[in-house]
Amino acid sequence: MGVTGIIAEYNPLHLGHRHLLEEVRKGRPEQGILVVMSGDFVQRGEPALTDKYRRAAMALEAGADLVIELPPRFATASAAGFARGAVGLLQACGCVDELAFGASCEDPAVFKGLADRTRAALGTRIMHDGLREGLSYAAAAAAAVSAEDPEAGSLLRDPNNLLGTENVMMIRELGAEFRPVPVLRTGEGHLSRELPEQGFASATAVRRALERGETAESLRAYLAPGVPEKLDYTIFPDDLSAAMSAVLWRLMQDGDEAPAALIRYADVGGILAVRIADQAPFDRPFTELAEAVSSRNFTLARVRRSLLHILLGIRREDMTPLPRSIRILGLREDSFLPALLKEKASLPVLTKMADADPALAEEYTQAHRLYAQTVYFKTGRRIPDDYRQSPVVLKRENDCILF
Repeated sequence: MGVTGIIAEYNPLHLGHRHLLEEVRKGRPEQGILVVMSGDFVQRGEPALTDKYRRAAMALEAGADLVIELPPRFATASAAGFARGAVGLLQACGCVDELAFGASCEDPAVFKGLADRTRAALGTRIMHDGLREGLSYAAAAAAAVSAEDPEAGSLLRDPNNLLGTENVMMIRELGAEFRPVPVLRTGEGHLSRELPEQGFASATAVRRALERGETAESLRAYLAPGVPEKLDYTIFPDDLSAAMSAVLWRLMQDGDEAPAALIRYADVGGILAVRIADQAPFDRPFTELAEAVSSRNFTLARVRRSLLHILLGIRREDMTPLPRSIRILGLREDSFLPALLKEKASLPVLTKMADADPALAEEYTQAHRLYAQTVYFKTGRRIPDDYRQSPVVLKRENDCILF
């Protein structure tokens, strides 16, 4: 029996995600599927729509066997940092044979070539100038690669292909012993913002529809079975506004020294710290604050991630090269993977946080505590903290136990 790794956010889990899970297991009913999933905060620098336990349940019901959490410092990092944490976590599991990801091309050799091209482009003037002019990392990388190979650059403009390329680059860098398996994606692109009339929708389009006030039930045609019921509450970036204002108010008490205090946090450099300090006195929603701080040199995504690191207390020294533990969020009761993981893993495996080393548990629990408080202040609902919540278990009768 083999094990396929998948890196995901499932924010939320839609039909395209389920398609990937089904394709991985097609013709291989005994294949194990291990998902590394972002927790309560995601790489866009935002809170997830719903908490990590509900999203782990979505993954299990869609076909995953085991879901482990990508620690917040990697889940909210740049594309390269995200890939490093996720691939490093799969490597530490010690049982993964392959890494599957959605893409517009099924040929692994193409992604090995794209990884070579992208690696060579990282230090070029075109890449540097693109980033300096305010291009996103993805756009700058595509432009730099296009200068040498237009066809490869065109492939990199597909966000799914770029994510796959980052994963292949990190597999090589870390010396991981699993092979990349691109699976042909169907439907809308990863960042498509509009709902299609038919077919698969992107997670971005689903989130935008929910933020506009559409109900999860009205979006059922785009979501995997069981997902609408788990979106009984939804959290959006501006739900962090009060907490963000409070944290910045406290930091601004240092007056002229405030920028120096901000520089302690991950991804906050000197100029960005000054821009944040200049905007902090204005009490405004999280999204407006991020837009006010962003500039030609600082993309909106970079600013959102930096603000989130300040809010979560993720400092520069916290950004260790690789994860330090494996945190189980959910599992199938009849899967062989949990036992195999405990046998093969090279890192501590955390199930019940109350029994875990506090130094390892804190990086997960602090982020979940903030998320739970955000849910409570918005909805009045109390969700259990990490110390009270055991991993979600999918019973044989396909019924997830949640809260």
